[in-house]
Amino acid sequence: MYGLLMMKLYADEILDGRKNNDARLYPTDKRGTIAIVDSTSFKVYGTAELTGIREITYEEFVRWHQVGPFENTPIAPYSEGKTCYSYELSNVKRLPVPYRLPKDESARMWVEIPERISRNFFAQSTLF
Repeated sequence: MYGLLMMKLYADEILDGRKNNDARLYPTDKRGTIAIVDSTSFKVYGTAELTGIREITYEEFVRWHQVGPFENTPIAPYSEGKTCYSYELSNVKRLPVPYRLPKDESARMWVEIPERISRNFFAQSTLF
């Protein structure tokens, strides 16, 4: 299993059902169950099914990120004109108890989660 790293603010948007996708600058070939991981604390807050990706405009990418304290913040046009991507998510589930992963300083977007750890996520979902 892989975990998708993101700021907790954006993880909460997904886990609370306000968004059913994640906007990224790069495509991925990963599909199936993924963990939603806070990039700062390395805590897993939930799981989702990554069912596919679709191309989006840079403007859509920027709008996706303008939430919470960033709602009225202009985002620097560092990738203006670039094709961006929406990772389509379904079957999103918040874990009752977040699970802390060992910090991996080399991780950028994805972190590999060993099966012995990912089993804990599924055990939680059947207990609560």
